[in-house]
Amino acid sequence: MKTFDVVVAGGGPAGAASALWLARAGVKVALYEPSDYTSARLGETLAPAVNPLLRRLGVWDEFAALGSLPSYRTTSAWGSEVPTVQSSPFDPYGHGWHVERARFDRMLADAAAAAGVFVFRHWVGGVERVPGGFTVDSAVPARAVSVVDATGRPARVARGHGARRHRFDRLICLARVVADGPGADPGDTFVESVQHGWWYVSPLPGHRRVVACFTEPAVAARSGLGTSAGWSTALAATTRARTLAGSIPLGVPTVVAVGGHRLRPCAGRGWLAVGDAALAVDPLSAGGVTFALRSAKMAAEALLSGSAVNYAEFVRDTAAGYARMYPQIYGAETRFPAAPFWQARQLSSRGITPPFDASVSV
Repeated sequence: MKTFDVVVAGGGPAGAASALWLARAGVKVALYEPSDYTSARLGETLAPAVNPLLRRLGVWDEFAALGSLPSYRTTSAWGSEVPTVQSSPFDPYGHGWHVERARFDRMLADAAAAAGVFVFRHWVGGVERVPGGFTVDSAVPARAVSVVDATGRPARVARGHGARRHRFDRLICLARVVADGPGADPGDTFVESVQHGWWYVSPLPGHRRVVACFTEPAVAARSGLGTSAGWSTALAATTRARTLAGSIPLGVPTVVAVGGHRLRPCAGRGWLAVGDAALAVDPLSAGGVTFALRSAKMAAEALLSGSAVNYAEFVRDTAAGYARMYPQIYGAETRFPAAPFWQARQLSSRGITPPFDASVSV
């Protein structure tokens, strides 16, 4: 059994960045990732705020080598059929990016490995508390004093040690990747709200784009959105998203749970959670990777100092800011007051049973 100071469970942006920061501080770190970074991952658009974080992390050159597409604006038909454009020319951080998330995540894990992190892929196992620390059940078993939970929204490690998720909603994403036609303009990010939720269209490297519907599980089940036919029918009923979706679907819809939650507590004896495990936000905020990288730096500082007080305050303050933003975003759409998807969100925008106070602990 190998021995480490810290084991990081999960090799997404939060986990890889946490491991990288710790390794550069001289900590012996192991990173366990369930995949081999070859399967497609959702979350393709990075906000401009990610730029200084990648530079501070020291991976800007590696990121530039990925050949990601610049993202200069987001067009949305939200609250009105007339689209509005939010541009980033005057953003202090520059423009955002359209990335292929599997390659982006692998780049961060490779950077961690180059800094001395022991990276183990194809991890299938768990993390158990033992006297003096934790053990990792794996083909390459390990023992460590501390554990970072970077397992994403499931927060598997933290929940196994007493933490609970307080859900904000039960949002799901049903996405397909489509190929661009010959000579097609790659465009930029587009969002359109509809009765059953909202649609998202965004370009990907390699002359492709992702087309995704965001809704509630019950709504998706009634509408058959999880099937190719039901998904295509719903897309055809949109006003503008359907014109941007390309013409050649690549595969059946991929269904992913993307509901928001806050983990309480976000840190405990010998462990802490980072990224989506600690606080998962609505994809509309485009802040998932930004928070992942910020939380990774704060988490590393907490482990190095031996105190998670500042880290817990950081997560709490970020959650409070998100709670203020959430009703503003969804409250701007008032055209579908009788639709189940929008009813709960419109009520929360008026301060009635806000999901952050009436959330379910699981």
